[in-house]
Amino acid sequence: MSVPVSVSASLCPLVTPATREPAEHLRHTPTALREPSTLAYSYAIPGEPHAASVARGNVYNALRAHGLTELEAPALQAAGELVACAAMFEPGKILYLTLGWKDEGVRIVLWDPHTNHADPRYTAQCTARRNKMLYLLACVVHECGGSWGIDKPAPMREGTRVWVNLPRAGAAAFGRARR
Repeated sequence: MSVPVSVSASLCPLVTPATREPAEHLRHTPTALREPSTLAYSYAIPGEPHAASVARGNVYNALRAHGLTELEAPALQAAGELVACAAMFEPGKILYLTLGWKDEGVRIVLWDPHTNHADPRYTAQCTARRNKMLYLLACVVHECGGSWGIDKPAPMREGTRVWVNLPRAGAAAFGRARR
């Protein structure tokens, strides 16, 4: 005699067998996803030439999902510049890009594994080169009234973090001016 097996069983106690739906208090509403305050994404990106395009695509999709289309122009430019620069410092290594909502604007952070050098002169050279490579980023951030910076590796820590803050009003004005 065979016993019927229910294929609709769930190991989660919050999913009811009758409805196969999450409990009411756990349901996601489409409007909740579109709230800017829920913008929080992280991506592992390869340090390769094509990675800037991939990063831009991810940022584009995330901004669209949260109804932030007016911020696309500067955010896509910033993401592409950050990834392209980091890929030049650490080719072939994994880079980490985060996109979030902070202080009524978009915050983009790129971490790469480029470490501090034992000789401070080399560290200064790398920082100067990175600043030169990110000149276009600096111009875009300035036009948006935002801020950006490079967090140099601390002793006993690996990697370099470059961050960008794009305030919503300034980034939206930047985007409108480029249409």
